Amino acid sequence: MPPAPFRTFRTPLRGYRFAARPPGADHPTRGQRVGLHREVGHPRDPWAVAVWIRGADRTPWRVGYLERSVAARVGPWLDAGGRVDARVVGWVTEPLGRWRRPVVELVPSVPAELSSSRPP
Repeated sequence: MPPAPFRTFRTPLRGYRFAARPPGADHPTRGQRVGLHREVGHPRDPWAVAVWIRGADRTPWRVGYLERSVAARVGPWLDAGGRVDARVVGWVTEPLGRWRRPVVELVPSVPAELSSSRPP
């Protein structure tokens, strides 16, 4: 049985400052859809979930990662076949302005094949 779905929530990304943005690629924009991809073999986080976007030229690039505590909840959901609609909803800035991080909204959805296997 898949893990219980989580509620819709917003979370800032980690690692954006170190993301290898392709030359000419724009920063993520509000409303832009992002993809979540499990990195099962990640050396520091067994539940790592990378966040990817496609640039204007359709080139995908990794924007960052979900926080470990968030990935520990979302990772098992993705592994079980659950889907997540994710998009950029804004930015958070460090109080002294040294860094900015995109904030994404995560909305879980239950594929039909999983919802029919759940007990009533």
